[in-house]
Amino acid sequence: GKDGPSETGAGGEAPAAGQTDQSQQPRKRRRKPKRTVVIDCERKISACKGTHADVALFFIHGVGGSLDIWGSQLDFFSRLGYEVIAPDLAGHGASSAPQIAAAYTFYALAEDMRLIFKRYARKRNILIGHSYGVSFCTFLAHEYPEQIHKMVMINGGGPTALEPSLCSIFNLPTCVLHCLSPLLAWSFLKAGFARQGAKEKQLLKDNNAFNVSSFVLRAMMSGQYWPEGDEIYHAELTVPILLVHGMHDKFVPVEEDQRMAEILLMAFLKVLEDGSHMVMMECPESVNTLLHEFFLWEPATPPPPKKESKTRPETAKAQSDNTKATSDPSKVRPA
Repeated sequence: GKDGPSETGAGGEAPAAGQTDQSQQPRKRRRKPKRTVVIDCERKISACKGTHADVALFFIHGVGGSLDIWGSQLDFFSRLGYEVIAPDLAGHGASSAPQIAAAYTFYALAEDMRLIFKRYARKRNILIGHSYGVSFCTFLAHEYPEQIHKMVMINGGGPTALEPSLCSIFNLPTCVLHCLSPLLAWSFLKAGFARQGAKEKQLLKDNNAFNVSSFVLRAMMSGQYWPEGDEIYHAELTVPILLVHGMHDKFVPVEEDQRMAEILLMAFLKVLEDGSHMVMMECPESVNTLLHEFFLWEPATPPPPKKESKTRPETAKAQSDNTKATSDPSKVRPA
């Protein structure tokens, strides 16, 4: 049985729990040797040692997604020789789905991401997050400033503390949410994509976006409690950060990403006019190019060392009752 988040990567050694799958080995390429590894008895990855042996790319999705939403990026960067690690959050994709709400709080999920990061981290690590996944990237960058080389925030929203909304459709009973699931999927299509044609519907279907149980969806939305993640917390990040925003995003207003760019020490905001909330699926070539150029770019001078803060917790499980958001506290990441 599955007892934790599933993950996929390209490059490096396989997880201890992995099994070599000889029967499903992909066709060999002339340029680079490949091998297939089965993780969690379901997911398979192609591992190839490339030219970026000291770099690891971590891709973290948001609510309702899976590692499949990064398909274009995983393929693009693994072909370039990067090691890519893309976990499925608990209850998403191929990961197990515990029937207990405590498994889906921010702190529980952040601890999952911490364990995965510590397992696969290399000398230089780059974090790429989408929507709610940006919060976990921010947490890791704050906890491990010496190990994080750069970070990318895709439609992540403003630098505000997370607190579940008391008046939300996701507070309805699970059985009611289950009955409303077709409506929720249609609403996500309208808000998450700039266009709602056959291509977008197929993307939604093929990539498991929003394909989670009603219980997991409800627990994820109600578990977004992270009072530490305010403007002060974000301002303490010292790594270079690229912000990517889809102009037509109806979940995250561009003003929120603009505010994030103002708060961060070293940030660059790029707005893609043809994209929406799922911009990495809608405009894969543009996003891949942006990310690749950012990965290759190096600042002229390194950012100043991070100042020690005595008021911040050192672990994801620590919680503060005294920390208040300087912006609207009722901020949740929709997907």
